[in-house]
Amino acid sequence: MISKEKHENAVKLTLEFFEKAGIVLTDKEKANIEVADFGLNRLEETGLQILTYVNTERCCAKELVLFPNQTCPEHRHPPIGNREGKEETFRCRWGKVFLYVLVLDNTRPTGI
Repeated sequence: MISKEKHENAVKLTLEFFEKAGIVLTDKEKANIEVADFGLNRLEETGLQILTYVNTERCCAKELVLFPNQTCPEHRHPPIGNREGKEETFRCRWGKVFLYVLVLDNTRPTGI
């Protein structure tokens, strides 16, 4: 778990990135920014800053901010039992993103 100071600094930097991207937020949205370190306490390397608009069983609408050199751990939302799984769509609003996906027919990661 990150310290309160590190959390506050991450939120402040996240708001600066939203401003650079031209994304206008309400005060309520600003107050709801999440800082996720995935329990690793290595936010500078592995983490994600999130503003959630919608999050249901099937879809979500979120603004994600990754700081330079920060990565988000690989994860999936596969169908399980009667649950259909979840789709994700990404749009880079400012900066540069590297997304790696698994090619299922030969199980070899490919950079996009």
